[in-house]
Amino acid sequence: MPTLIARNLKSLEKALSSQRIKKKKIGLVPTMGAIHDGHLALVDKCLKLSQVTVVTIFINPMQFNNKKDLKNYPTSIRKDISILTEKKVNIIFIPKIKDIYPSDFSTFIELKKFDNMLCGKNRNGHFSGVATVVLKLFCLINPRVAFFGEKDFQQLFIIKKLVRDLNLNIDVQAVKTVRDKSGLALSSRNRLLSKGEKNIASKVNIILREISLKNLKSIKSILKKTSKKLYSEGVKKVEYLEVRNEKSLESYTYGKLGNNHYRVFVAVKVGKVRLIDNLRLTK
Repeated sequence: MPTLIARNLKSLEKALSSQRIKKKKIGLVPTMGAIHDGHLALVDKCLKLSQVTVVTIFINPMQFNNKKDLKNYPTSIRKDISILTEKKVNIIFIPKIKDIYPSDFSTFIELKKFDNMLCGKNRNGHFSGVATVVLKLFCLINPRVAFFGEKDFQQLFIIKKLVRDLNLNIDVQAVKTVRDKSGLALSSRNRLLSKGEKNIASKVNIILREISLKNLKSIKSILKKTSKKLYSEGVKKVEYLEVRNEKSLESYTYGKLGNNHYRVFVAVKVGKVRLIDNLRLTK
């Protein structure tokens, strides 16, 4: 069954209404393109659990608060199509901005919680943009299951909350972070790193792994030392470094909750590239 490529709303509707797809269980993998093995882990799980796999490629302008960052975001549409076609996904949806945000578009998801911390603290409107475009894709494609990576853990958390709050009949599946041999979390932005910068970025995961639940009695001291170590390895800026409960995103307070379900979250600048990562903490 050949892969269908939909480049506008009309062709998407036609593809979804075809007899070979209609009334089947649809799985959705939303991406911004520059497909890598992390995306393919989502695709593989979708292919396994769904009757129809739809992958979207759309660089969402509403989740960027920096025009230069939006302009520099890596793209490789032809290569992406080739990779996804080889995977035998059913539909690739590559909409134009006007398809998602027509000129009179004025409706956005407003988040009352969880968007003013971690990646949302210094990126005003970021998660409102994420939630809005994901909800729109849900409405257009009507999936029964959708797949998101744990690397963007706050995004995953917010999408799960969106589905619960709006009573959407969608199963949000989390997929573990895919890393390269050095432990660097795969990201489309990694393409923007020079060889030297990539070497620095690979140190981030190694340093984070030194944090464990055992030493969180002195959490402020531990995070301060970790931050200093990141800078000493060549990181240009540590935007945040925090330990939070993965079930609630509450900040870690020693003794308040049990010693389970905690993650360390980090955002750093390596050269001009902003990278994020997170790790579940163990004893």
